[in-house]
Amino acid sequence: MKLLPRLLGLGLLGLLLALVTMSCESSKTATNEFGSPNRIKGEVIAKPESRQIVHFTDSSTEYKTPRSELAKAFIRQFNDGTVIDKIQVRKAPVDAGTVATYYLIGMGLRSGTFRAMALPLTSGGDNTFYLRPSAERYTLSSTGCPACFFNFENGRIVGTSCSESSPGSHCDLKIEPNNELFANAR
Repeated sequence: MKLLPRLLGLGLLGLLLALVTMSCESSKTATNEFGSPNRIKGEVIAKPESRQIVHFTDSSTEYKTPRSELAKAFIRQFNDGTVIDKIQVRKAPVDAGTVATYYLIGMGLRSGTFRAMALPLTSGGDNTFYLRPSAERYTLSSTGCPACFFNFENGRIVGTSCSESSPGSHCDLKIEPNNELFANAR
């Protein structure tokens, strides 16, 4: 009969240790996907698959991902011989009272024809903008146009226009639901 009290004692000791361990675990500081403590409430935390692109100050635009790296990523994304030679971040025109949308735009040529791609950026707070892999991809291809332009309506890309109105000249817009700009760049 001395075995029963020992087993009960060991069982209670094991239960007590388990409760102490769980209470210590629940008192840990909450962490985000990066393993660092969560930030102040209201500040957006970027997911690890998002890429920081640009930070705006009152007087300048600071590219957090170098333009040369962005150009290489656009070339990989096109994957058809398009050479990107111009990278910019542009604010889309919006109606008064509407939150501004910014787009990362890469422009270049493929076999002498104009090509461009625009990707909407997500605000990370504090005038910093990120590119998400789930961000739409707007691709322009020209036929007989020296340059094509994205047409906007209330901060969204809704069409294209050609820089010259020659017969047979037009710009085609293709919209894809996501992008792989930095999928293989890690």
